[in-house]
Amino acid sequence: MKLKFGFNNYFSQYNLLIILAVLLIIAAIWTPRFYSRVNLTSILRLSAVLGLATLGESLVLLVKGVDLSVGAVMGLASILAAVFMQSISVLASVAFTLLICTVAGLANGLLVVKGKMSPFVATLAMMWILRGVAGLVTQARIIPIREKAFTGLATSALGNLIPLVFVGLVVLGVLLHFVLNWTGPGRHLYAVGGDEQAAYYSGVNISEVRIFVYLVAGLLYGVAGLVFSAYVRCGMPFAAEGYEFRAITAAALGGVALSGGVGSLWRATLGGIILIMLYSLVTVFAISPYVQGLFEGVILIGAVYLCQRWIK
Repeated sequence: MKLKFGFNNYFSQYNLLIILAVLLIIAAIWTPRFYSRVNLTSILRLSAVLGLATLGESLVLLVKGVDLSVGAVMGLASILAAVFMQSISVLASVAFTLLICTVAGLANGLLVVKGKMSPFVATLAMMWILRGVAGLVTQARIIPIREKAFTGLATSALGNLIPLVFVGLVVLGVLLHFVLNWTGPGRHLYAVGGDEQAAYYSGVNISEVRIFVYLVAGLLYGVAGLVFSAYVRCGMPFAAEGYEFRAITAAALGGVALSGGVGSLWRATLGGIILIMLYSLVTVFAISPYVQGLFEGVILIGAVYLCQRWIK
């Protein structure tokens, strides 16, 4: 695969920044209260949650896969953290929760690679399994989290404006971008998604790459679930419902090809921020929440269509 050159390619590199600028201008003109400290901080916190989920989903999409268990893993992380913190330390709770989420990601990878199941079916099944486990563990109850050492994860901010979790998202995104673009394993990942046969003959262990990607994705979903539960200060068995589709939409908006092998993680993360801004504008303008679903559908169709035009 290769990108078409010329104006289309130039625009494709900066389209998200243009969209973001337009949204900021619209907000400044029609709803100045959008720029209140509380609203901006909330947008950045929610962007961190969706951004982490989008990073994981983007990695999976790059190797020509798909993961529908995003929200379920996040919900499981939310519940496990709340349950564990009732009897053990915050640090141990976080560690055990992330370990279990990583194992869930590993299970997805094994089902796809060793079980020869389609990614759609394997991760859909995992989604229902994890949702069921979360519901059974809590009997569908919401469990409050009162540990300030944990909830402070979401409330801490630089300059009383930029949440530390958002700073963490940026740092992680830069690190993963570096790994994918300037290291051997990163190039192997693109190779698997772009041309599996060529990658195989180049000596790339395709099975290991795919399993490892699902494992890392599970870990990222777990972190996103922890940030989410720290933000709402409780564990909810059905938290983050629909986040799998939001993550896919954000990744597609960022130019990650659903056919694999093409995409940038920083652009995918920026796509997540733009989605959160759109949701916030819908709320500020007091528009029907059903419009949010309309936006997501139109954005996904438009993003995939443009991606297909830019990629040859």
